[in-house]
Amino acid sequence: MRGTRVSSTTIILALLAMAVIALADLSLKQSAGKISPSLGTLIYAATSIVIPLAWAAWTKRTSGLNASVEGVCWSVAVGLLFSVFTGLMFVIFSRGVELSVGSPAIRMGGIVLAAILGIVVFREGITFRYLAGFALTAVGVFLVVTR
Repeated sequence: MRGTRVSSTTIILALLAMAVIALADLSLKQSAGKISPSLGTLIYAATSIVIPLAWAAWTKRTSGLNASVEGVCWSVAVGLLFSVFTGLMFVIFSRGVELSVGSPAIRMGGIVLAAILGIVVFREGITFRYLAGFALTAVGVFLVVTR
């Protein structure tokens, strides 16, 4: 991403995504232990179709939809993986893991693994600054988990 400019709109969208995922984690923690993980995951899956369905309908009316077989396959993988992730989070939180520990540790760990995948699979570049940030993130995960 060296030399790449990020628009203010993209930054606002990223901040919004952070707020949404934080509220989703809060909601997940609140429901864990009050509903079986499998039923909680099913309700997540059933309700998660509402916004994308409306968005896809709006997009179809305004600019049209496009899709490739590869795009559909990867999108199915995303859905399956997020369902597994949600089920795991229900189980983890229902076992008493605190939101302030579990969510940051799991998400930061996922960020580290995603970064490794970006480097290995997509051959994304590495700089000293990137490695320093990566190391700080790893230390942050350790500090959060061992508080």
